Amino acid sequence: MHSTVAHKFIEQAVGHSPATYHNAELAAALRSLKEMVNKVEDTPATTDEVQSLWSRPGAEAVEPPSQAEIEKLLSLAQGTMTMNFSPGLTLKVLKEKCDNVFNNTQQPSEIRRVYVYGLLWSLCTEYSGLQSDPTFAKRCQDLAQWFCRVSQQAVGELKLVMPATQEAAAALAMAAGWATELCKPYLALSLSSTAASMVISLGYHRFSNMAADLEHEQQSKIVLFWMCYWLDTSFAVRLGHAPVIRDYDITVPLLSYGKGIPRPFVDAFNFWTLISRLQCQAVEQLYSPMALRQHASERSRRATSLARDLSDAWEGRERAFVEAREETENALMFYLWKESDAVFHQSTLSLVHHATISTQDKESPALDSARKALRLNVEARKKYHHLPDFVWSGHCHWTLLKAPITPFIVVFCHIIAHPFETSEDLQLLAEFVVTLYELRRFSDGMVKMYKLCDVFSKVANLYVRAKTSESSNEAELNAGTITDSASSNWIGQPAVDDIDEYLSAIGFAPPPAPAINELSADMTGDMPFDASYLADWYAGNSSLMGLLEQDIGYSLNSGEWPGPTA
Repeated sequence: MHSTVAHKFIEQAVGHSPATYHNAELAAALRSLKEMVNKVEDTPATTDEVQSLWSRPGAEAVEPPSQAEIEKLLSLAQGTMTMNFSPGLTLKVLKEKCDNVFNNTQQPSEIRRVYVYGLLWSLCTEYSGLQSDPTFAKRCQDLAQWFCRVSQQAVGELKLVMPATQEAAAALAMAAGWATELCKPYLALSLSSTAASMVISLGYHRFSNMAADLEHEQQSKIVLFWMCYWLDTSFAVRLGHAPVIRDYDITVPLLSYGKGIPRPFVDAFNFWTLISRLQCQAVEQLYSPMALRQHASERSRRATSLARDLSDAWEGRERAFVEAREETENALMFYLWKESDAVFHQSTLSLVHHATISTQDKESPALDSARKALRLNVEARKKYHHLPDFVWSGHCHWTLLKAPITPFIVVFCHIIAHPFETSEDLQLLAEFVVTLYELRRFSDGMVKMYKLCDVFSKVANLYVRAKTSESSNEAELNAGTITDSASSNWIGQPAVDDIDEYLSAIGFAPPPAPAINELSADMTGDMPFDASYLADWYAGNSSLMGLLEQDIGYSLNSGEWPGPTA
């Protein structure tokens, strides 16, 4: 829809105008926007394409694990986070399943392979960051890649219809985890939605269905249910889809202490679950087609209520952290987790407040929360940079890649709307991009995230420069003092309006200013909010997550914008 119009418009301004390259940086920025617009409506990858898309030509081959290495991995598994968060899994069961996959004369089922490879991938990822033996840690890092690859292959062989079992739901939930690391949000959505459907079919959402179960059986089902709920709701919000699991249908309790899972994990996980629930409510009440028809006063009331619920949830998280801190002395990992949770909190607040954005306000609660979320990421990297790679990998993949990209886009849109008062915001975007640059080594997903944000950061910078130059030249022209050199430097460059058109095509144009005769009505809350702007903005937010599935045409090697093409 938008992309067809934008493609033609951008071709005219960028592809067919040699004068455009009087400003090579701006021209390169427009080419990057052009490529994004063309990709926004591309069909996401399906599981049929998994194997070809995930193969890495030229990647160094990793030797498969020997039987001795498998046994060593299993011998260290007891007490790991992987085991703690694997519902119903004991070391004995894990060994039996591994034996079924690696020492079976018959081909094991695809779902069993996904389950076992996923568990071993998680264990190796954990060991690679926590083992004191550097040789073994490096081997675990390599094995994690191998297990991820064979797990991907097994997912590509899954049948469209499969029986709902606890193992299948757990396997698909783990597969959604590595799909997140690979920055495949649509695949992760498909996997997590299927897992969510399975736990509903198994009846894990109703506590009455567990009345005859032993306590440890109940706990394993409850853990699996909430894992699937968390993934389902998170990816639904991220990509603008409705979740499979509905809150009104749930009667099982949240995770509780003393069930074999350390208290800090329980506190953090329950907060993630609550935030995911509130994010879904925000989308339903503020961004759904029905919500977009409501008046500004009702939108404001709902946003205020959701913001209050978010504040209550965060206060509970902070209290729980203080109480659990005595049990986790020197566990800086949990401090970083709390910083990650703060990012989720501010990101969600920004999403809620943005639904009531006003074109008259240069400052807003949405912008304030967005700035805090970006600043938290920057400061966390400075403060906890010495933590093991395993811990930072979790922050990257379960906060930066999984959290909505809302804060970055809110700040970006503010710069576009107010280009003459944004020096601090430009600096904040630049610092955030530098942080992503440092973290991009953790996965392909982080590389794509860095490339995407770097493009938008540079576009924002160049947009401000273009607006400043345009304003200066207009002033000199009106005063009759413009020089020939200044005129020749500006004539032929892409108009700022062109950039606005490209940004509109992906949903991020500045909000339209209301007519003068509408201002008084708007202030009283009697005029409906501009639903088209809000719908475009939310669709653009979701579209960017889809862009992360694809390769962005921007070179990382030099760190510079590509020059003009012939």
